Amino acid sequence: MSAYSQKRFQAVDEAFPATKWLAHAATALPGYRRWFASEGEVKRPSLQECRDALQTWMPELVPLWEHLIVLTQADDNDARLLSFYCPAPYLSGCSQAVWTRYTPTLVRNYDYSPEYCEGRIMKTRWHDTQVIASTDCLWGVLDGMNEHGLSVSLSFGGKESVSKGFGIPLILRYVLEFCSTVDEAVKVLCRVPAHMAYNITVLDAYGQVRTVELSPFFRPNVTHKPFAVNHQGDFELTNYAMFSRSYERQQFIIGKLYDPLSSIESFVNAFEYSPLFASNYAQGFGTVYTAIYNPQLRAMEYRWPNRARMYQSFAFFEEYDIYVDL
Repeated sequence: MSAYSQKRFQAVDEAFPATKWLAHAATALPGYRRWFASEGEVKRPSLQECRDALQTWMPELVPLWEHLIVLTQADDNDARLLSFYCPAPYLSGCSQAVWTRYTPTLVRNYDYSPEYCEGRIMKTRWHDTQVIASTDCLWGVLDGMNEHGLSVSLSFGGKESVSKGFGIPLILRYVLEFCSTVDEAVKVLCRVPAHMAYNITVLDAYGQVRTVELSPFFRPNVTHKPFAVNHQGDFELTNYAMFSRSYERQQFIIGKLYDPLSSIESFVNAFEYSPLFASNYAQGFGTVYTAIYNPQLRAMEYRWPNRARMYQSFAFFEEYDIYVDL
């Protein structure tokens, strides 16, 4: 595998958005602004529409959104962007699955272009709950866990249709901030509209597992499947599913989950190799990191190629940077 570049990943501990969050936002906002305007700014909702949508669907986040607006001295366009309501479309890959024997553990590969991955693992207490999560959309979540052990992960659902709704990272942030069980998380995922198709796998400290398939213009499909890749239902032929080898990855995961000779170690290690590990970085489909969440221990591990590792927990979280070649 040829190297894409050296990528920095940061572990950041900041209870409430302040200087550390602002420093990152100052660096990342120009790229987000280009993405926000990629279809023309008139395609994005007005500031009042964004405020009304947040107030309607996730009112508990409104004071934090307003704080971020003040912190960044956001103009109307940046305030609209920070709401992540009806954002520009974007595609990512991902494989995720829950090892359900003995010690339920959520494992996921995040497949995307390293250039557009924030590379931040943040420990926060923005409301009344501690959260450790891989961030996206400045204050959103790609995958993570809260102090109750509730763990979440997203994968793209394979459909490119778009409807009115929020970017899924903000919805996952809301889940981790205000839910403590899978049942509570599922209610939120079924209630708050997402703007594109995503598969969300959730695991809690009681060992409950659900995968929720979200798709524009369809009712959410709540399943007991302990895995998700880049298609929905039993078989849905889409260009993205074929491009991403979604069916091949699903069959591989199923084989590992139900192989009586598999152990949790061999299951987790399988995410570092083909077909789960992807190296197509040039087309935005390379594995940027592997995340492992253990709700019972309230601990997590992050992995990169060449045995680069990061271990964190709510009991002990260490701030440091790690550089990896992708």
